[in-house]
Amino acid sequence: MKKQFQNWAWCQGMKFNTKVHDLTYFFWETTLCCNLNCLHCGSDCDKDKRVEDLPKEKVLKVFKNIAENYEAKDIMVAVTGGEPLVRKDLFEILSEVNNMGFPWGMVTNGMLVDEKIVEKCVESGMRTVSVSLDGTGETHNWLRNNEMSYERAINALKLFLKAGKFDIVEVITCVNTQNINQLEDIYKLLKNLGVHGWRLFTIFPKGRAEVNGNLIFNKNLLTELFSFIKEKRNSNSGIYISYSEEGYLGCNWEKEVRDDFFFCGAGINIGSLLADGSYSACPSLSRDWIQGHVDEISFSEAWESRYRNMRNRRWMRTGDCKSCRQWSKCNGSSLHLWDFKEKKTKVCHFKMLND
Repeated sequence: MKKQFQNWAWCQGMKFNTKVHDLTYFFWETTLCCNLNCLHCGSDCDKDKRVEDLPKEKVLKVFKNIAENYEAKDIMVAVTGGEPLVRKDLFEILSEVNNMGFPWGMVTNGMLVDEKIVEKCVESGMRTVSVSLDGTGETHNWLRNNEMSYERAINALKLFLKAGKFDIVEVITCVNTQNINQLEDIYKLLKNLGVHGWRLFTIFPKGRAEVNGNLIFNKNLLTELFSFIKEKRNSNSGIYISYSEEGYLGCNWEKEVRDDFFFCGAGINIGSLLADGSYSACPSLSRDWIQGHVDEISFSEAWESRYRNMRNRRWMRTGDCKSCRQWSKCNGSSLHLWDFKEKKTKVCHFKMLND
């Protein structure tokens, strides 16, 4: 009952946040080009450009507009892709973004990280870095489709940690049917390396993961993962461990596998600039959620006048959601799981865990 009341109070606070919609987190999808060809890639990225990268001048125009209308120092910029480091003018842009007052961090597969890259990260003001590590040795290389990927990811972690210049050096792991039995080994590895945090994701059906459906969890595997995370969080291991913002889980698991109750901040406190110049929220969302383009409207204008379908989600209450008593806590789950064609969420974690 205590947790149920806490969850209710949390939901009331999130309703207020939705009305205010303060921008606090901003994704910059630098490119859809990548030097890997991962089996689970939600963006279906590859080495050949399908979308031309937005030019430097237009990228900086967006950041300048945000800085002029909001407090840059209060907006964390998450630099993602594709693989950000394949973009040639990446650090030129990020140096200027840093000079505008934005804190920023990057997600990388580690393939291109060497001492010079680490120096550029320091010089351009990087605060945090997340390196993808999806198993031990062969399992990681299999998912990432490259026999050098594991070695390069470990090397990147060592170099970022050795620099001692970043607030957070963490690992992101996409947990799947092939690596769930290696979680303890990965945990020991990360402790030995001295990483600060470990964020665990489950793979959702988008992009290549829709084709490789054998990577996606059922109830038993999801419960096994949550039990592992809960046990490690309770052990005061020295590594911050958390499950991703991936759907409402129900009171048995909420605040057990992550710090707060579920809340999808897409379009509420999270915005993004996509590789082609479109505005959205997190890049994991389908392109059906796009709210405008840099050539059409400034980001601040779009943020204040659009994003309505993200902030009022009652239109999503269809099908099983229509009669669900958890709706006020879930609001249709994470927006990246919404299927516009089927008019329903692709994955309901609460239903999966409680059926």
